[in-house]
Amino acid sequence: MRKSIGASESSSIYLLAICAGSILSLFASLALSKVSAGFGGMSVQNWIGYIIMQIAFIGCVLIYSKVRKVDLVSVARIHKPRDFRQFILTPFIAFATILVFLPLADLWTSFLDLINYPVNSGVAMPKDGNVGAYFLSLLVMAILPAIGEELLMRGNVYHGLSTKNVWFGILMSALFFSLMHANPLQTVHQFGLGITLAITLTLTNSLWACVLIHFFNNFISITLVNYLPQVSECIDKFGYFNWLTGFASVIVGLLLLVLLFYILYRLGDKHGEYRVVDGGIEYDEFTIKAILPEDTKTNPVKDFFKFFASLFTAAGWRRLTLTLSRKNEVQYFGKQPMSGVWIALVLVIVYWLYAFISRMI
Repeated sequence: MRKSIGASESSSIYLLAICAGSILSLFASLALSKVSAGFGGMSVQNWIGYIIMQIAFIGCVLIYSKVRKVDLVSVARIHKPRDFRQFILTPFIAFATILVFLPLADLWTSFLDLINYPVNSGVAMPKDGNVGAYFLSLLVMAILPAIGEELLMRGNVYHGLSTKNVWFGILMSALFFSLMHANPLQTVHQFGLGITLAITLTLTNSLWACVLIHFFNNFISITLVNYLPQVSECIDKFGYFNWLTGFASVIVGLLLLVLLFYILYRLGDKHGEYRVVDGGIEYDEFTIKAILPEDTKTNPVKDFFKFFASLFTAAGWRRLTLTLSRKNEVQYFGKQPMSGVWIALVLVIVYWLYAFISRMI
């Protein structure tokens, strides 16, 4: 069984999954075209479409892995994290990601509004406060996507793309993730969420951590839409000061997100497997300190601010890249055929543009 897949191969899985999901959803929509019933303010076609897409993602990954003799558990990293305490951070990471990217998404939405894009044509979602519809939406729109999309995107696509280099994997998988939703209103937030999820997988080595973050992200969105519409009303009251609150949200959220990633790193490196001792000084990617007796504690707060300050230097980014590359634990292929990646990118951009133009007309 193969324990790694290349960039072009992961792009093929990506295209197969999207095509299978789109075709099956189209057939289901045609079969249910005469059904006018709905539930929770959503049509039956929408409910079924969400389910079919995730089943298609999971099915394509499983079938491809079986046919191509890929060790899915190893490739997708379906195992425990480096430290179980990393799971505790997942809801906070989801919240911090929303703080960072929601104002940016709102800014993007404002631009779309300026060019007369129908900004009210968002994701179909129950909004009438029906308790049954709320819990069904958690299953269909939070739990299933957290499993299906993570198995496909972080479990396979990110793995393959990161065999070129870790930043290529993080950024390209996030771009693929945002474009595959074919909803321009979601593009900015989904891209940011994709970056968060790829870094989380790298630092935890567990797909389950990504599944939890994805679930909490969707859970927060569904809950706000169903039961806290006052939040949007409160934001609207800021009027012209929205730019100030948005800027503060991005800055605070970014600081919190970096802090949470740093804690993930420290928890996952509790045995110091990546530290190097040289002349009585202990080096790791983020700190340099004299070797101390085992019962002496270092100051994690100072270590964090040293790390945060290093992000504004070229040397700091080199150390960060080295850390992520080591933590990623994939086989780096170096030079490899990349035509499949570019073909997949062009096709998914066309897919996104079709959705954009069809809603503009």
